[in-house]
Amino acid sequence: MKVGISGMPGVGKTTLAVRVVEAASSAGLKVSGFVTKEVRSGRERAGFSVVRLTDGATAVLARVGSGEPRVGKYVVDLSACRLMAESLAPADLLVVDEVGAMEAKCPGFLDAVRSAVAAAPRALLVVHRNYVSLVEGWGVEVLWLTREEWSRVLSLVLAKLSLSRKV
Repeated sequence: MKVGISGMPGVGKTTLAVRVVEAASSAGLKVSGFVTKEVRSGRERAGFSVVRLTDGATAVLARVGSGEPRVGKYVVDLSACRLMAESLAPADLLVVDEVGAMEAKCPGFLDAVRSAVAAAPRALLVVHRNYVSLVEGWGVEVLWLTREEWSRVLSLVLAKLSLSRKV
């Protein structure tokens, strides 16, 4: 099963992905992929880093500043592309957080994710709302996450990925 999660900023998409990783790991499954974490400077978001799930290796994906390529106020650090690509290793569960504009700045990233998702027995993608139709074209069922529905959607994702009983 291939599942995507989308929603507005701050609803807990990455937190949900981390909980799914924990459930899969507890079930003895091999997990690959990466999650994206906010980098903060005081109360302000200063950028994003990516963390590879297999070994915790990190790289800066984007930061506030000047330069190219840009996504809004962020400059994408293309050196993170290698870590993200290497994270797409075969496993029982592939987790990609996220498929969005910053990640898409990496040459070949979207094609690599599409191929990795096709090869994976289970996949969970965090999907920026502007990329939902793209990943649906890859055969990924995308669920909309809200704060009010967070626990229900987590249970549904776990069930769809055969990590718990159906809700």
